[in-house]
Amino acid sequence: MNDKILKDITKGDVAKSKILSGVNKVADVVGSTMGYRGRTVLIESAYGLPEPTKDGYKTLQSIHLDDPVEAMACEVAKQASQRTVDFAGDSTTATLVLLQAFLKNSFEAVKNGKSPIDVKNEIEKSRDLVLKHLDEISIEVTDELIYSVALTSANGEEEIAKIVADAFIKAGEYGAVSHLRSNTDETYLDYIDGTLLEGGYASDYFVNNPSDRTVEFSNPLIVLSTGMFKTVRMIQPFLEFALKEQRAIVVVADWSDSQTFSVRDMVISNKVQRQAPFALVNAPSFGNKRRDLLADLALKLGTTCITSLSGDDFLGRELEFVGTCEKIVIGKSDTIITPFKNNELQKEVDSKIAELKSQCEVSKNQLEKKYIQDRISKLAGGVSIIKVGSVIESELQEKIDRVEDAVCAVRSAKEEGVLAGGGVALLNATLDCYPLDPITYASVMAPFNKIMQNAGKDEQVLENGYPFGYDVKNFKEVNMLDAGIVDATKAIKHALINAVSASNTLLMSDFVVTNQRQRQNEQ
Repeated sequence: MNDKILKDITKGDVAKSKILSGVNKVADVVGSTMGYRGRTVLIESAYGLPEPTKDGYKTLQSIHLDDPVEAMACEVAKQASQRTVDFAGDSTTATLVLLQAFLKNSFEAVKNGKSPIDVKNEIEKSRDLVLKHLDEISIEVTDELIYSVALTSANGEEEIAKIVADAFIKAGEYGAVSHLRSNTDETYLDYIDGTLLEGGYASDYFVNNPSDRTVEFSNPLIVLSTGMFKTVRMIQPFLEFALKEQRAIVVVADWSDSQTFSVRDMVISNKVQRQAPFALVNAPSFGNKRRDLLADLALKLGTTCITSLSGDDFLGRELEFVGTCEKIVIGKSDTIITPFKNNELQKEVDSKIAELKSQCEVSKNQLEKKYIQDRISKLAGGVSIIKVGSVIESELQEKIDRVEDAVCAVRSAKEEGVLAGGGVALLNATLDCYPLDPITYASVMAPFNKIMQNAGKDEQVLENGYPFGYDVKNFKEVNMLDAGIVDATKAIKHALINAVSASNTLLMSDFVVTNQRQRQNEQ
């Protein structure tokens, strides 16, 4: 049996023409959403329903091209944008607009006789100059600028910008910000002064607040374990200790395995028949991540997490592994813990936060940095949840997209600061960076030009230098920082990095090998 897939080979000018055509198709659509006066794209869902959006990332992910060479170019563009999202959380559209400009100008240079290798090397040298320049002009984000970043990313939606800004300010320097669908038509902010644990109750039988299907205890005892309680003998000392103290007890552990069913059933039986204030909570995550998260939580609760090294006989050792908190609310999928105010414990928590912050600063692995930042957020406490509501489903989805963009943009701004927005920071690089190669010089103007084009201002010359730019909402030249039109430095830097990387990859491709397609009329 021959299972080899036959291939088509496209080469030379034909390949380059189709590659550029593929990038142009996606960049033109996504680029139309850029800036305050960018347009909405109407996308047909898998079920034939209309989904309006001004979110560049969502628009890009919905596009699939028929021509195989164009489709491959489209996938490279998606990969570049995905990397920008992974590292900075925003600026998909800027990535695509820059990619289109770099690729078009690079192909033009090669067509005029320049070597692709020389083009690639010159662009990369100029890119480094621009990145250095962006770092130099970046400023730290303030509470006022948080609102400006959110407003710019949310395409001028003041309601969204205000709620996002309030969410970050309320959560504090390390607090967590997330968003959920609202149960009403309203969009509002819900703040929780506590720690969010991504694990809910192990059974509906533990619910003691039927109105919102939660388990609520005040001043409960808490036991944390990275593993399973496989026998009644292991958990019984903690349950008896809680009954003796006449206090509720919550046991956070792995309750998903069949080996724990007999223990879980025993605890449920006590809860139902004796009205014992017991609750079991599913431990979050897996492996080392679970260990770290529960160890951090144990630090906040003044206890020690049970691990495989702790043994399985806890009789007489209960106090070693029992913590407490002011209040706990356990939902179906998450738990909110409000620790007591304790100055001594807070000193230990602050010390751990400082240690993690140092690790984050030296780490070069973006996934590791994100993980450490998540640990810091949970240690710092404070969770702001933006509840997004709207009248109709299509409008709600677009609103959620804008909130998500704004939240991600603010997170990036808090990490590396902000720049004047509207494409002005990159435009300014053409004046302050020397020497830039002609391709980079022309290409970094693309975001500014696209925003002007979407506003019906194809020809716009600025009279003043940075940080002045053009406010397309009010059609006048302004100081962009003072006007609150700003971009996250990290987002713009990664848009440039990934656009150049994708453009150079496509530039260096003289042959494109694709799977053969069988057309319907050929069947």
